[in-house]
Amino acid sequence: MPSTATDRLQGVSTSVAVKPPCKTYTTSAITLSGEQTVNGVACVAGDRVLVAIAGGSVDNGIWTVDVSAWSRAKDFDGARDVVTGTLALVRPGT
Repeated sequence: MPSTATDRLQGVSTSVAVKPPCKTYTTSAITLSGEQTVNGVACVAGDRVLVAIAGGSVDNGIWTVDVSAWSRAKDFDGARDVVTGTLALVRPGT
């Protein structure tokens, strides 16, 4: 059973292993910079994107879109933010 914590992004008290939804997810390698279309979904500044690049890349995880360089989502930027079995919900894309 995962521990209970307050989500730093939304202030919602929930399991640390359940994250707020992402707008879309990657299906191939992308540049983590600028507003762009990911998996057929237009992503703009402030959107959350689940980056899942094959090969165990250090860039995997939840990112926040920006007009310049993207940043790690605040609830996915520290060692205590991710545990085995973490669920990252994603809204439908194409």
